[in-house]
Amino acid sequence: MRDIYFKTDENFEPIIKEALKNNKVYKMKLITTGWTNIVYEVETDQGNYFFRFPRDEFWSRTIVKDCQFSQYIYKRTSFDTCKLELKYDNGRPFSMHKKIEGTPLGEKIDELSQEEIENISKDIAKFMCELHNIKFEKNTIFTTNNIGLDLREFLDELLTKHVSKNDMKFWKFSDTIDESECLVHGDLNSSNVLLDNNNKVSAIIDFGFAGFGNKYDDISRILSRQYPDGFKEEIIKNYENFSQGVINEQTLDNKVTEWKNIDQAYINYMKGIGIY
Repeated sequence: MRDIYFKTDENFEPIIKEALKNNKVYKMKLITTGWTNIVYEVETDQGNYFFRFPRDEFWSRTIVKDCQFSQYIYKRTSFDTCKLELKYDNGRPFSMHKKIEGTPLGEKIDELSQEEIENISKDIAKFMCELHNIKFEKNTIFTTNNIGLDLREFLDELLTKHVSKNDMKFWKFSDTIDESECLVHGDLNSSNVLLDNNNKVSAIIDFGFAGFGNKYDDISRILSRQYPDGFKEEIIKNYENFSQGVINEQTLDNKVTEWKNIDQAYINYMKGIGIY
């Protein structure tokens, strides 16, 4: 059976140039921090593009879901999001998109003023609430059916495939939250929120985990990594204001802990295979 994913020692130049055949390619740069995909930034006469080539069979199926979700929500929120193009090389899916300018929130988070924290928190809460309130029919978003479209199912396969049994002891797939089903980003961490030069939210990126879930999936994820004083309180306050609902902080804290465990378990896996 032919592989449906890519290997790091392949020659990606002809694949990229074929996808950009109407552009003049100046430079291709491998982004070494890509751990789910082999990532290239490509400079052309029509701007820069990012290419993502899945590293294994699981991420190959994921990238199809990512493209379909990003296309569905494009321009349905107040914020810029990538509209990914799905491409194939000998049956292997990969994505390309025009570069969105911005710096990840995680790289600036320690430098922000209190006013900037408040403004960024408000924008993130607004994005989440807008996403969670998009009306949808499941069969209009995805044509793929070979990967979990519910976030819990997706994470269950991700952890089962890539994490040791010892590192998975925290995972309880049967846990449920009594909340309405909605569209979720699924991995709304500080690396996937881009800021402009004025430290305002310019874009939300990376919808590989996206699918169906509940509001706590996204709210807990943005709070699961390092954040400055007051950030959590601002996120909760603004989400409640936009949604006209109440956040259960105990439920939120339990989900935050779960995301921290997922991060640590995956870091252990990546160290084990020599990528992290």
